[in-house]
Amino acid sequence: MSSSRMRSWCPVSRPSRALLLAWLILLAGWAPPALASNEERPMTLLVGEQKRLGYGRDIVRTAVGSGGIADVQVVDARQLLVTGIGPGATSLRVWLAGRRTPQALRLEVRPAAARGLEDEYHLSLDAGVPRLAGETVSLERHDQALVRFGEAAPVDATRQSGPVQVQTDIRVVEVSRRRLESAGFFLGRDNGGNTQFAVGSTDSGSAFLNDGSVLSPISVDGGFSIIGGNANEGILGVISALRNNGFAYTLAEPSLVTLSGQSASFLAGGEFPFPSNASDGDVSVDFKEFGIRLRLTPTVLDGDRIMLKVAPEVSELDFTRAVQSSGIAVPSLSVRRTDTTIQLGDGESFIISGLVSNSTIQSVDKFPGLGDLPVLGAFFRSTRFEREEKELIMIVTPHLVSPIAAGVELGELPGEALGRYDPSFLELLFDPRDAREIERLGNVGFSR
Repeated sequence: MSSSRMRSWCPVSRPSRALLLAWLILLAGWAPPALASNEERPMTLLVGEQKRLGYGRDIVRTAVGSGGIADVQVVDARQLLVTGIGPGATSLRVWLAGRRTPQALRLEVRPAAARGLEDEYHLSLDAGVPRLAGETVSLERHDQALVRFGEAAPVDATRQSGPVQVQTDIRVVEVSRRRLESAGFFLGRDNGGNTQFAVGSTDSGSAFLNDGSVLSPISVDGGFSIIGGNANEGILGVISALRNNGFAYTLAEPSLVTLSGQSASFLAGGEFPFPSNASDGDVSVDFKEFGIRLRLTPTVLDGDRIMLKVAPEVSELDFTRAVQSSGIAVPSLSVRRTDTTIQLGDGESFIISGLVSNSTIQSVDKFPGLGDLPVLGAFFRSTRFEREEKELIMIVTPHLVSPIAAGVELGELPGEALGRYDPSFLELLFDPRDAREIERLGNVGFSR
């Protein structure tokens, strides 16, 4: 005898199924999704500011990492009120009914003085230590953020964006002031602050030079002349004549590239031995540097504004003040140095001058043999003292630069085309090539 079990089921109509599905979708959208325990939603507020949080389920329990940073109060069964107490960053955990995993929030409380910097900087926690994070373009804004956030961010983890490499072109020129004065040249400034250059002239029958008339004012902006400026061909010709005749000459012309905030140095000169006695009686030899030394630190402030700290130094060996050390005559150093900090824009120039050195040169002209006689030798010799006065002038021009992208074909190096220029005799005679036609075809190194 067989028996069968009866199964009962309740049919659900299609309209009821659609209604049930819509109700489930509405319920899912009303309740916030559960977050993993290690996933935190960010929440930012200022000190003294209050924000309300609402949930779709009843709140069972809350926990705040640091009560000195934020305070949490339960408004009702499903709402919280968060208040910023002190600057810093902490965590908030909220347990909801029916959920095993708590809701996690990362609370960042900023000082009230940090208002207006929210889009650039924020606080972050790293191993429980709050850090100031974000990207900065302006160094001034960065300093403001450090001051406003204060002790809330003991670690500075900000990054600088924008141009961070600075190329500084320096030209160091030494001018013989005595020879310029004797030739009728002078350097002066008018009321507008422009540098002027003049050439003196003599009247017929006069042994002295009259005051020179100004050829043309030279603007301080731009390229290089004796002092600086956009010089025309006439002025450049005069400068060339001065340099060829020893009135002025370039000591060094370095171009240094460094990161913003980092230092770069330059030395053109040498080292001389400096013996010293050790405690055991032995003689040790040290080397001291001399020559043209330059140390600079550029810092990009905002946009194309650059703060530049420059410390030039020029030293020369002076054997007239030599000292004896271990039986060896060791020369002293004649040093001219300065240290300055200025602020200027990309491509602008400034001039450092006034580093003057004075020296007296004694020259004796005498008749051979007779000039060395005692008493009577004074009638056969003449002694002349000449005072040499030199002024050091330095022109500094910073530029914001970026490296040329990888894979970009570079142009020819300066003078590279001359290596392939091998004209015949007829070409030199009938078709001489102008030197201006042989130029480099592109920029090499850094791009501006």
